[in-house]
Amino acid sequence: MDLEIKKIKRFFPIIIIIILMVMAYFSEITGYLTKENFEYIHRTFNEYVYKHPYLSPLMFIGIYIIYASLALPGVVLLTILGGFIFPQPLSTLYVLVSATLGGSILFLSTKKATENFPNKKNSYFISKMEKGFQQNAACYLLLLRLIPLFPCWLVTVASAIFQVKLKTFIWTTFIGISPCVFFLTQMGASIIMLLEYEGPWTVSSLLIRLHH
Repeated sequence: MDLEIKKIKRFFPIIIIIILMVMAYFSEITGYLTKENFEYIHRTFNEYVYKHPYLSPLMFIGIYIIYASLALPGVVLLTILGGFIFPQPLSTLYVLVSATLGGSILFLSTKKATENFPNKKNSYFISKMEKGFQQNAACYLLLLRLIPLFPCWLVTVASAIFQVKLKTFIWTTFIGISPCVFFLTQMGASIIMLLEYEGPWTVSSLLIRLHH
């Protein structure tokens, strides 16, 4: 009986994350970071940062951790917003810390839930892939973070399923996402140019606008 309870308990963290994720998707949180709201957000945050220079970074980091741990859409715009509000290099540092912490929450929850994944050990291909991933985890993760061909949350989940060590996950994530985070926060620093843009906000349209 105790063994069964332990088996069920390992799914609790990931179940909580999934429930919160579903709730967030059905709420307005995922649609709040839009072009229409940016000017208001910027004005409001600037006033708050001026009045609360120590609390405001903690609030931003907390919000970002929620987005990252629940794999919510809008992380890119939230990163840009960080550069919009805070100066360099603080904006980059805040995003790196919060993205790494949020990713680690998702990583640990998934890892605990999949440590005895059904048939994982019985499959020769999966077992071999797991062994290769663990032996070269640092190289794999750094490459996947530096060249973001896949969503961050997908890389995080894959790392957890293949039981990568937490220490390896943390340092490869922190270093690997640094160039992209710096670029996006720097984009946020040029947000006044973006507010003048008439078209829809997508990553490609923002890049074109900044290029010109």
